[in-house]
Amino acid sequence: MDDGSTDRTPDLLHKACRHRPWMRTLRHPRNLGLGAALRTGFTTDLARVVCTLDSDCTYPPERLPDLIALLDQGADLVTGSPWHPANTQLEGSRLRLFLSRFVSGAYRRITGVQIYTFTCLFRACRREVVRQVAFDENGFAATAEILVKAALQGFRVAELPMPLTVRRRGASKMSVLSTAAAHLRLLLAAARWSRADLARPAHSGPPQA
Repeated sequence: MDDGSTDRTPDLLHKACRHRPWMRTLRHPRNLGLGAALRTGFTTDLARVVCTLDSDCTYPPERLPDLIALLDQGADLVTGSPWHPANTQLEGSRLRLFLSRFVSGAYRRITGVQIYTFTCLFRACRREVVRQVAFDENGFAATAEILVKAALQGFRVAELPMPLTVRRRGASKMSVLSTAAAHLRLLLAAARWSRADLARPAHSGPPQA
């Protein structure tokens, strides 16, 4: 999912697709934000299991099978969790790490969803989750909105301790101030949400294995 890149990313992706028939690239003509990129990706034809991950590989892509294994054990959405007490490797900007940890703790207290990390994009979930969980955030706060709403709609959420490292190349597109403001807005909204308000349609049925 290329969210309006202005460097060589589109050309490199198209080149990669030519040699990988299973791979397809979607692109926004201009940058719309992480949440908007996810929303576009989720409207396409999807496999039974949907995975999302950061392109800078600050989380280890080779651990995706470990996330999917928890789906096989009954979870509907599994997130990598750098803030889990069992995680042993954590790198990155102190300000961004503090912000992520602080807002994750705030979401846990406000919503009662008992996991440690709400802001991680490194996830695996069942197709039903992204089909049935509507979210409005266009920026980085979308990750938390998806997880909170999925849990309140009755989907089973799990987390897996996950190392977090620093990006080796390039620069992050995240604005700390705008992301903090988005999370504050979302936290205030989450305090008003109820399970009844976010209930799945009666005809949707339970998640399918």
